[in-house]
Amino acid sequence: MPWSLSLGIHLLFFCTLLFLGRNRILDLTEIDLEMAPAAQAVPANHPAPVPEDEWRKPETVPRFIPPPPKKLEIKTPPVAAAPVAPAAPSTEAGDGSSGFRSIAQVSQLPHFKVKVKPLYPEAAKHANIEGFVILQVDIDATGAVKKVDLVQGLGYGCDESAVAAVGQSSFTPAYAGGEPVPVRIRIPYHFKFGEDGE
Repeated sequence: MPWSLSLGIHLLFFCTLLFLGRNRILDLTEIDLEMAPAAQAVPANHPAPVPEDEWRKPETVPRFIPPPPKKLEIKTPPVAAAPVAPAAPSTEAGDGSSGFRSIAQVSQLPHFKVKVKPLYPEAAKHANIEGFVILQVDIDATGAVKKVDLVQGLGYGCDESAVAAVGQSSFTPAYAGGEPVPVRIRIPYHFKFGEDGE
């Protein structure tokens, strides 16, 4: 009868456990978790504990905020000085030393009254030179040529021929608001085979 043997073994094991555990008493009293005596043992220089709801608050650290930079004061010329600047070219228009306006500052450009064509130099013809000579010309308020500068040249005598031709030409003056004014313009001369420069 194997089941009766199994029952006997289990019964014997249960009785043994009951016999061994009868001298042991299980203490089920409450344990105080606040540990009041341990709190009194904290040294005096130790910081006080933080309340439970305090740690949830974000920590605010004072920051140094530099003062805003000082605004730079930009000194502007007085309003009365503005009209004086445009008036300067008209006072110096006769001598042609300065005050020449650009083509954007005039309402009417100067035109040739007498246009002298430059001669095509023989040295340029023999060297098969063609192209443009560009001159910067200062024309005063009377239409007279005051200064000629070479901007782009070809060489072989073409540059000198163009400068001589513009110096012998005459112009109408440029106008700004109905008044003749000095102006600085660029004049191109085209040197091409079979004809003199234009």
